[in-house]
This record gives sequence, C-alpha cells and structure tokens, in this order.
Amino acid sequence: MKEEARAAILDAAEQVLAEQGLHATRMDDIAAQVGVSVGTLYNYFEDRQQLLLALLEVRARDLLALLDAELERSQGSPYRARLYGFLRCVLEHAQSHFRLFSVLLEEGPRHSRPKDEPAWRRHQQELSRELIRRVDLLCEDGLRQGALRPEDVRHYPMLLLGMVHSVLFQQFHLKQPVPVDESIAPLLRCFLDGATPRP
Repeated sequence: MKEEARAAILDAAEQVLAEQGLHATRMDDIAAQVGVSVGTLYNYFEDRQQLLLALLEVRARDLLALLDAELERSQGSPYRARLYGFLRCVLEHAQSHFRLFSVLLEEGPRHSRPKDEPAWRRHQQELSRELIRRVDLLCEDGLRQGALRPEDVRHYPMLLLGMVHSVLFQQFHLKQPVPVDESIAPLLRCFLDGATPRP
C-alpha cells in the first residue's frame, strides 16, 4: 500500500511539473493533484528536490526494465532488428514522458541548489553507466554477427548514445516531439551505414 501511494505521488508530481514547470510547482500543488494533505507528501519526501530525484530514478528504472525485456525478447535476432528494438524502447520512453523531460532540460540541474548538484550528477552518471553496459552487450552481439567493424568497438556505445541524446535534445529543446519511426530511421542509417552516399 505504501509503495502504491508513493507511485501515485510520483505520477502526480510528473503531471504537475510538466504543466507548471519545475520552479513554479509547489508541494501543495502535487498534494492537491493526488488528493492528500501536503503533510502526507512530507512523510514520503523531505522536500521537492528529493521528490524530483525520486521521480527521475523511478523513470530511469522503468527505462532500464523496458530495455532488459527487449534485449531478452530479441536474443537470436539479426543485429539490425535488435538495435531497432533498443532504439524504439528509448524513444518511446522519451515520448511517454516528453513534457517532463522538456521542462527538466529547460529548468533542470543547472538551476538546482548547489547542495543538490551531487545528487543530480550521481543520478545522471548511474543512468549513463547502465545504458552503456547494455549497449556494450548489444554491440558484442553485433560483432559476433559481423554487423559491426571490430576496430572501432570501444567507441560504439558512446557514439550510439550520443546520437540518441542529440536527437532527443533537439526535440526537447524545441518542444516538438517527432514520431518514433521518423527518429529511428536516421539513427539506424547513420550508425550502421554511415553518412557517405552509397555508390
């Protein structure tokens, strides 16, 4: 029951933050959205910053669980199909929480209190490590299948994630989501085939 209440608070926090913005949102607004007293929120979270970090951690775990399920499901499939599934999970997750991530890009860590910056960094570093670990495994399969060149293998995880980050950054910055398939196509082309025109 306690976990269900916590999840409801975080879902409400995401909705309010997406509508009002990071700095305009008050704990009272979130409590009203959930339908509880503000004191109840403070039973779960020390302050708004702790609530926000908890929300980001939960959304990160959601993404990693989606990726793990997809990587398990696609085992034995051709590398391009596995990469397509991986990218689809990331992009669909971003679409599902588009307004929240747009607000965070505009108002997020760089505007946080100095005492909160280490927590932001830890969250970002941990998520990056977990994503890199999964892309490493995916790229190892690509090597085994002959879909990737072995001489550049150590660069592939950061190149792929950097491309995905750039695509999403532009969408969040412009507040203009792009259909998932429209984003996947150029990512697949550029990562697997390069930008050089084919003869």
